[in-house]
Amino acid sequence: MAHLDIHAKAEIGKSLAGFTLGEKLESFLPYVDQSVDGNKVPWTVYLALENTGVLLYEIQNKNGYRIYFSDPKLEFVFNKQGTLCIIIAGAGYQGEIFEGGIKIGSRIGDIDHALVLDDTEDVHYLADDRERFIEGIYFVAGGLELEENPDAIIEEVRVYNYNLI
Repeated sequence: MAHLDIHAKAEIGKSLAGFTLGEKLESFLPYVDQSVDGNKVPWTVYLALENTGVLLYEIQNKNGYRIYFSDPKLEFVFNKQGTLCIIIAGAGYQGEIFEGGIKIGSRIGDIDHALVLDDTEDVHYLADDRERFIEGIYFVAGGLELEENPDAIIEEVRVYNYNLI
């Protein structure tokens, strides 16, 4: 397992915070200080919010796993085979999430690339010249179209590879 690096630059569809998509759950287990069985405790947002360390949540019926770090705010999503397929970073992560020095806390309007809002999830994806999503990364910032609120602050970034799911 790579080691946490709160300054590591994000790589679209590959890595975030020093961790690489495709890593195996087993390499993270020594760092877990609390486990929750989803068959006994249904998932609620409070599990992550109230976490003060490194929490492993086993999704019901062994359909995957999530690991939550409290500081910095990180979330790892593993498929049911235990392969890391999504990395989410929020407060406390200080690495560049897009070229040009864009970080958590930057304005969404400062991203020097076309963006498209997915209003079903209120997230901003990079867009190609036809305004189609470029997969591998998206940003959480306010939930409005860029033109409506270019000053929205990036609160979270997600690097993913859905082919691993």
